[in-house]
This record gives sequence, structure tokens and C-alpha cells, in this order.
Amino acid sequence: MGNITDLIKDVASKNQIIETFAAKVIEINKETESFHNPEDAYTVNIMRADGAILKNVRLKASILDVEQGIITIPKKDSWVLATIIDGVETRAFVSQFSEIERTFIRFKNDENHYLELTTEVDKFQMLFKEKETSESGTSSTAKPTYKNIAQLEFSAKKDANITTVFYDENGKEISKNSFNINEQKISINEGKTIFNLKDKEAKLTIKDGFEAIISDVKTSFVKGNLTFEMDDRFKIDVGGKNLLTELNGLIDEIVKITVPTPVGPSGPPINSTQLTGIKKKLAELLKK
Repeated sequence: MGNITDLIKDVASKNQIIETFAAKVIEINKETESFHNPEDAYTVNIMRADGAILKNVRLKASILDVEQGIITIPKKDSWVLATIIDGVETRAFVSQFSEIERTFIRFKNDENHYLELTTEVDKFQMLFKEKETSESGTSSTAKPTYKNIAQLEFSAKKDANITTVFYDENGKEISKNSFNINEQKISINEGKTIFNLKDKEAKLTIKDGFEAIISDVKTSFVKGNLTFEMDDRFKIDVGGKNLLTELNGLIDEIVKITVPTPVGPSGPPINSTQLTGIKKKLAELLKK
């Protein structure tokens, strides 16, 4: 099949006949062996109103050029306008759409860098990648391979609205971060660090044992079995033991101290009143 660009030139120079008709999309021909994405689709099968079926109707000018291009993929069972040049069915292409399933654009520069833009009704994705080269520095003649550089995705789904992914020099994922608008949650490196943002409150959770909450009411930090909390007073717990409780217990024991003397045991400390006063002051600073 010839390139549509050349066909258009022929139409202009030779005054060829162009026929356009309505047809129903009966099959999306996905490129499962695509170098880039198995969801790529360059042609569709359509059925005319008279029941005639046309296969491999083009969605792009050159279906052999997979390196770059702009593709609009219609919904299956939707109606399109198909155009045939000079009565040759192998020259058929979709010229107008009624319903669109997906669009994608693939740009390429001379350095074999790519930018892919994919849009669906609930997702928009940008992917930066490059073609891997052979050891000699030139692109291999075998099936090409590509390594990702970075990816940005906007999604209307509940799990994440904005997602960013970064890759190392070998194309291996090193960081995946997301921001959920509905939950006001930011997830860094696939949930290893999570920010929950609410009205007058921010919560930070780090995987394997750290949590911090900052709000207009209180501030708290939890690390393993240690809890530190601040509002009008301080609260410090370690392994289920509370600092205020332990200090009060210490003062109570000090007040009970008696020591042996030549004439018998001593009485209570003469500063027991001051020690009791310290307990009251501790209660103003600390809480259980």
C-alpha cells in the first residue's frame, strides 16, 4: 500500500476521483507486536451500509512507519467517514470520526529520543524514552529496544490523579510518586513516604515505623514504640510507659524515703511539700 502523502499528490496532479462514505467500525486492529505499545492501532476494519467489509483501513498516512505519527482510534461499533482514492480499496482511510476511544502522538528527533502522548477519556500520559543503540554507537538492525526516561500521568481514577515515574540510565524504575486530589494524598516512591493533606492537618507516614501529624490542635510524632505529642502540654510515651506517670511515681517514692539512725528510722523528708509542688508543676507541662 502506498503512502497517503504520495496519493494526495497524485490526486492533485491527475484529478483522481475521491469517494467518501459512512461505515461502521467492526474491529480495531491492535499492533500486538508493536515495538512501542501493544495497544497501538494503525488500521481498522469497517462495514459499509450495504454490508461490504473493508479491512485494514488506515488511521495514519504510513502504517509501516511506527517511529512517529498521530493516531486517532475510533470506538468499536461507532460510525466513521471513510475515503477511497480512485476506487482502490487498499487506499482507503478514515477521514472523519463520530466517537473516539483514544489518541496518541509519538514524536522522534535525530538523537532517537521519543515523546509519546496518549489521551483517553479518563487518562492523559506523557512518556519520554530513547532507542537503545548497539555497542558501536549506531542503532541495531535487529528489533529495536527502548528505555524509559520519565513518565507523567493524569488520571481521573480514584487511586491516583497525578503520577510521576523516573528511571535510571538503564531504564529501570527508581521512583514512582503520585498525588490523589480526592484524598489529598501524596505518595512518594510507591508508598514508602505518604503525605495526607486535610483542612488544618498534615500527616506524614514513612514506611517501617514513622508517623508525624501536624494540625491546629496538636503535633505528634511516632517512631516505633516512641510517641511524642504536643498540644497545651507534652506527652511522651516509650514502650507503653508514660513520662509523667513515671516521674510522679519517682516523686512518690522519694517522699516515702526513711533512713536508719542510731535512735531508729527517720521520718518523712522535710521537703515533701516542695516535692508535691513539683508534681503539680509537672502536671502543667506533661500529660498522660
